Amino acid sequence: MLRNRKSVFLTLWLSYIVILIIPVTFSVVLYTRMETRMIGSASRSNLAMLEQVRQVADNHLMDIDQLVVQVATHPKLQTMWTIEESSKYIQYQEAVQALKNIRSGTGFVDDFFIHLRQQDVILTPSMKTDTNLYFNNLYMFPGMSMSRIRSELLGDYHFKTFWPVQQLKVDSSAKNVILCAVSLPLGDEQHIWGTLVMMIEDRQFFDLLKQIEWANSGSMFILDENDRVILSSSGGGRLPEGFRDEWLRAGNGYKKDDADLISYTTGKSGWKYISIVPEKVVLARVHDIKVWALLLLGLAVGAGTLAAYWMAYRSYSPIKDLVFALMKGKIAERPAQLNEYEFIKTSIAQTLADSEEAKEQLNAYIPVVRAHFLSRLLKGQAETAALTKESLAFMGIRFPHEQVRVILVELDESGEFMRDGGEWDWALVRFLFNVSTEFIGESGYAAEMELNRLALLLSVPDSGDHLDELVQSLKKVVEERFHMKIVIGISSVRSGLREASRCYTEAVNALDYRIIHGADSVIYYEQIDRSERSYYDYPMEIESQLINYMKSGACEDALRLLDELYETNMGSRAITPEMGNALFFDLLGTMLKVIHALKLGEKQLPETVQDPAKFVTAGKSAEDRLGRLKSLCRAVCDSVLEARTDQKDRLNDNLKQYITDNLAHNGLSLTSIADRFGMTPQYISGFFKKQNGVNLTDYMAEVRIRHAKRLLAESELSVLQVAQRVGYATDIGFIRVFKKLEGITPGKYRETAQQGGGMKNG
Repeated sequence: MLRNRKSVFLTLWLSYIVILIIPVTFSVVLYTRMETRMIGSASRSNLAMLEQVRQVADNHLMDIDQLVVQVATHPKLQTMWTIEESSKYIQYQEAVQALKNIRSGTGFVDDFFIHLRQQDVILTPSMKTDTNLYFNNLYMFPGMSMSRIRSELLGDYHFKTFWPVQQLKVDSSAKNVILCAVSLPLGDEQHIWGTLVMMIEDRQFFDLLKQIEWANSGSMFILDENDRVILSSSGGGRLPEGFRDEWLRAGNGYKKDDADLISYTTGKSGWKYISIVPEKVVLARVHDIKVWALLLLGLAVGAGTLAAYWMAYRSYSPIKDLVFALMKGKIAERPAQLNEYEFIKTSIAQTLADSEEAKEQLNAYIPVVRAHFLSRLLKGQAETAALTKESLAFMGIRFPHEQVRVILVELDESGEFMRDGGEWDWALVRFLFNVSTEFIGESGYAAEMELNRLALLLSVPDSGDHLDELVQSLKKVVEERFHMKIVIGISSVRSGLREASRCYTEAVNALDYRIIHGADSVIYYEQIDRSERSYYDYPMEIESQLINYMKSGACEDALRLLDELYETNMGSRAITPEMGNALFFDLLGTMLKVIHALKLGEKQLPETVQDPAKFVTAGKSAEDRLGRLKSLCRAVCDSVLEARTDQKDRLNDNLKQYITDNLAHNGLSLTSIADRFGMTPQYISGFFKKQNGVNLTDYMAEVRIRHAKRLLAESELSVLQVAQRVGYATDIGFIRVFKKLEGITPGKYRETAQQGGGMKNG
């Protein structure tokens, strides 16, 4: 048993684990591709921000070009290198003013000045001064000597020549600037009269570079068109080793080199912008995600393995329970050579064979059930509203057409074959039943109504063809071949199974006219002449139906029957007033019989109908009296339904009390309870489920387990003794039910309860 259980269980567990591995594998592959995509996305994002910096810097460099053009083409400034020295005093003032006006329109260039070679003077937007005084006292460059300034900055020809970042001291403050020199006049390399020098503070570029996400974590470089490092965030004047020149010639792009991510782009002026960020900085978030992903993956695999184990155990539990259920009540255990599936298959095959045998036995009882149902249906005692095709099919009833008709066949009591109403007469009716069934075939069903009366319920098409031929053939065979006299009453055709009782009433009314038409005649309800009658039509069968409807609380059916009686007797206005009064008194007498039989007192009836006779006879017209009869009928039916509800509550309480009082008997079951209360097990089961919302057998188990829990917690009885005290023959079934309801075994429950009691006492 254990070996087979493990084999089935492990098969299920491994199957679930294989299913778990598939999404895990896809997740690993997906994460690997995602990591590559994230690196590329980060590099593209960095390059895009570097491009924005390059565009802004290009625009600022264009401002330098505009400044150069303004200075070179300004008329007041051009005279500086064409007028004699003796005449330039006024021109210096105008030139300084012109430079001041030009400076007011620049934002990117921090400051600038013009050096006039021939005069060796410096013109700034604020003053004119000597060259040595300017560089030695006013604007000092500690990193550049005076000789270098004169030779490189002021001596050579320049056209937008840039120098890397230089330190500039002005008064007591210092700052870093980029120098840009342009020789004047523009484009003349032979006759150089002066040099325009512009100073750009490095923070202008650093502010742009700060927009890049990883600017503070990496290195940023700006190179001029000659690949000289103009500006560097790391302070160095050279690119790091390993940087390849072919990357600069590529224009723009991004590369991954060892442990760095490199992004680079080239501006319109030929300047190059380079961002070098350590890979670990870019991938810091990726690594965090990777750690969490691996952690979650491990948790998912562990939880998935446990979940697979639980699901496998849960899937195996029904198999195990099914095996135990199939083995319950059997003396021999399951054969060792069969695993669970084979054992279940064999047991189900045996169960199906037993079911077929039971079905055959049930089919033997179906004719009896069908005959009883048809008898109740025709008498108006069946609840037609609750009928379905499935319930009719269970009894072997099928109506191919919507229209129905009833034929009543009655044996003449004075016939030579009728005797004293004993078994012989019943044998004759059975014989007539068989003969009639053969004649109607599949178009209807026969039912024994009384000792000498047989009803045929037919499902007929709209045309109703062949009915006369069928009736005459049946009558001829019975009278000529078997020498029995019969009278046949035939109802009209009505639509729906609900009208079967009305058709039966019409057939009974038709039979009542045998005194006129003869004892062996065929009488159709449509052929009855009901004109100029000196009597009213209220047969005993109709009265019996009305009494049954009222006693069962079927108010709608009772009211419908009253309407039919009224229409039959009063509709044609062919009845005398005396007969009309007699009819109403007769109907009142019927209702008084029901009230007396049900023992309904003044408290059970409404105040308006507490005196039924006075209430009904107070009506001044036939319609008024009919309405009063209906009100009295409704009051009686409501009282019946209310009393039935009380009876149901009492029966429900009695059932629960009986279960509580007898739960120690292991013979307590649905069948024994049904026998005790004189009802069928099916009714008791359906009634209890409808009243309480739980099956009776489940309720019994809950009561027993609840009592067992008290015994386990408060006594030292063994599990077997506790099982016997609550109605179980053995402890095996008790343990299984206890664990199913409470989730733990009785022993574990006792241990927990005793520990809880000990802690409480302590």
